[in-house]
Amino acid sequence: MPERRSALRCDLHLHTTASDGQLTPLLLVDLARQRGFDTIAITDHDTTGSILEAQAAGGDSLTVIPGVELSAEDDAGDVHTLGYCFDINNPEFQAEMQSFRDHRFHRGRLIVEKLAKLGVNLSWERVLEIADGGSIGRPHIARAMAEAGYVSSVKEAFDRYIANDGVAYVERKRISPEEAIQLIHSAGGVAVLAHPGLLKDPASMIERLAPAGLDGIELNHPKNSDEVREIVKRLTKRFGLLTTGGSDFHSMERDSSHMGVYLAPDEAVNNLRERSLKYG
Repeated sequence: MPERRSALRCDLHLHTTASDGQLTPLLLVDLARQRGFDTIAITDHDTTGSILEAQAAGGDSLTVIPGVELSAEDDAGDVHTLGYCFDINNPEFQAEMQSFRDHRFHRGRLIVEKLAKLGVNLSWERVLEIADGGSIGRPHIARAMAEAGYVSSVKEAFDRYIANDGVAYVERKRISPEEAIQLIHSAGGVAVLAHPGLLKDPASMIERLAPAGLDGIELNHPKNSDEVREIVKRLTKRFGLLTTGGSDFHSMERDSSHMGVYLAPDEAVNNLRERSLKYG
């Protein structure tokens, strides 16, 4: 459980149908209102496609700050970086996002072809229907596998086939964590290390990225243990980094109990906005 709740009730890690979430921006905003949030950030993978719609739906009663989640990968494994308070109209940034999405589409087809060679025959058209116009990701393929009866759950699809060490894994377009930080900064945004509890050695990664311009770390997240939170608190103090928090919400079935529990610290949103002035 997170160390403390936020009086402001801010969830800064939410996904919509623009990537691998299962709620539209409108439904997610409605849910956030029901849960009593003051501020949220939509952090879809490699896309900002839901932000304007969500901001319009939020109106004066719910603040929606721009967010994104970039998937970096190197010898340390997957290292995800959250970007906040950037210019979503920055042309260079959006060109890179489009490049990532194009690669996700191509990679998804290669995974489906690889699965077919293993006897798991999926319809690519059905994968696209599940994605519903969003940025293609492995969760969409996993849902198609479960729907077709090849596995009993999305988790089993990853465990048996499409995890990073799975038999049907296809390597993604590689971007280093340092490159992800610089890309976010180039659009005037603040770069935050996502869910350090999923890293093999979070302390070493933070020590590596702090000199490269990392701005903050996600303190409260369902995958952060008490030990990881202690590491985050120690190293944010040492390097002068910000802390954030969020539920990493994707769907009601998977994450409903997390939304409203894993919150950002009270000062997080103001700190993000102030830090963004450094890059704007």
